[in-house]
Amino acid sequence: MKAEVSPARLGAGARAVILCALVGLGVNTVLSLHHWIPRESFAWALAPTLEALAVLWLIAAATLSPRGGRRRRLLLAGAALLFAVMAVFSAAETLFQYIYARPFVPAADVPMVRGGLLLLFGNIGPVVEVLTPVAVILILAAAVAFGFLLAWAGSLVLSRMRPRALGIGVAAVTLAAVPLVAALGTPQILSVGLVRSLHPAGYQLSELAPVAAQAERAETEPTGSPADTAADDPADPRAVGFTLPGIRDRDIYVFVIEAYGKAAFSRDSVYAELEPSYDALVEVLQNRGYQIKSHFIEAPVAGGFSWLAEATFLTGQNIDVEPKFEALLESGSGSLTRMLHDYGYYTMMVRPGTINGPWPEGWDFYRFEDSLVAYDGDFDYHGPWFSFVPITDQFAIWAAHQRLQEVRAEGGAAEDRPLYVHYQLVSSHTPFNRIPPYIEDWDHLGDGSVYHERANEIQRFDNTWGGGRELDEGYVASLEYVFTSITEYLDRFMNHDDDPILVFFGDHQPQRPIRESDATLSVPIHIASREPEILSPFAEYGYEPGFRPTQERPHPHFTEFYPMFAEIARRGRTVERPR
Repeated sequence: MKAEVSPARLGAGARAVILCALVGLGVNTVLSLHHWIPRESFAWALAPTLEALAVLWLIAAATLSPRGGRRRRLLLAGAALLFAVMAVFSAAETLFQYIYARPFVPAADVPMVRGGLLLLFGNIGPVVEVLTPVAVILILAAAVAFGFLLAWAGSLVLSRMRPRALGIGVAAVTLAAVPLVAALGTPQILSVGLVRSLHPAGYQLSELAPVAAQAERAETEPTGSPADTAADDPADPRAVGFTLPGIRDRDIYVFVIEAYGKAAFSRDSVYAELEPSYDALVEVLQNRGYQIKSHFIEAPVAGGFSWLAEATFLTGQNIDVEPKFEALLESGSGSLTRMLHDYGYYTMMVRPGTINGPWPEGWDFYRFEDSLVAYDGDFDYHGPWFSFVPITDQFAIWAAHQRLQEVRAEGGAAEDRPLYVHYQLVSSHTPFNRIPPYIEDWDHLGDGSVYHERANEIQRFDNTWGGGRELDEGYVASLEYVFTSITEYLDRFMNHDDDPILVFFGDHQPQRPIRESDATLSVPIHIASREPEILSPFAEYGYEPGFRPTQERPHPHFTEFYPMFAEIARRGRTVERPR
């Protein structure tokens, strides 16, 4: 006699599978944020995480336990806590992958809550030290509360089923999910990613010691290039009388442009809007006799963390997280500016923003002999803030120009010394919502009050830190302002008779969605000189003539600039480095 399956029982089993799948999907959607949001595809929410299955099993076990019993409460609490921890990690991973194109690193990034509070409320003094742990606790408490709510709601849904049907539903969902977890591998086991993120090995600096060593050797040993023999020939003008023959001890001006990434060239609509600004700069340079070579270089970060990009560029160490930066400051590692200072350069940093405290490493580590730092009040600026920016780039460049006139004057600290001036510009910083007007008469910049008087000329866009409806428009307007300020300064105020070397590059790609969803970390870099002998060696490293770089990947990394520049600068030098 054949066993017959009741249609009602079959229907109950099917409903159980559907309800269990819905509860599991709800949990999984939250715990897989780091997969589907950066990829901009909700299909990844269907790829099960092992932790989502564990939460579903705990909720089901709680549902089968006696109501009001201790076991039921403990199981729901376990489900809530597991969900809360994994949800916070998944959300943090999502944020950092989406905005900064790198994994979440708790040891480096949890302390950044302090920086976020300073962004929201400004310089609030010691209050921020109290608010930081409070904010972290509130975030965790909110996650736990949400976890309890979700576990309770899930148990309420599953309680509509009979125990046997519930068992069938959970078993069916598990049997369908486990092969997918196995096929997709450890990325679907969220706790593995959490454990890896806590491991200190990822923060060690020693892994890139050979890069720094390469630059140090370039400072102390002959390069072995054909140009090295030039120093033995007194008639060779490339070597005679220069400490660094490869660059002829020329002044070096480095303009670091905030968020000036590959997207400014790779996105056709953005490039079309910015092309007139590029052309204006190129025209000024060409009229003054400059040639230009360009490339893409890969930044260590995207969307923010400019000081890490700065450290990487100047030291040749890949500084992509805060613990590495802190280790760098303690390492005694060399840097481009330390090298140039040792060779007699007057080194100067211009920082109109992006730091919320003193900057002792300016001299202690980098060897910037002079600096203008917004936090220290060096600019004597009394104008308004623009977006995140406390001081406009035009005002900062003008203040630096006046300082340079002082130190270059008779009896000044840089009277007979070459210059290295590093402008860490910030007017193109997110959120791209308030862009300052360009002031045609630079003498009218005064103490910045002119921006209050011309408030009606401020460009405003509907953007916030969380996004906006005019991100492209604000981004383009901010870069147009920066390029106008640089171009006008070079055209009207710089002494080109000294044949300076000019370097322009971006610190990192802009935030998404301004940069493409599949964007690399690359940014454009341009080097200009009036002397072909100085510029031509850069071609050996892939730099091409013109302002628009077209090189395909792989692009050189930020870590490669310092060793490259040190090698080029020393070509023709056979004497020991000065002590």
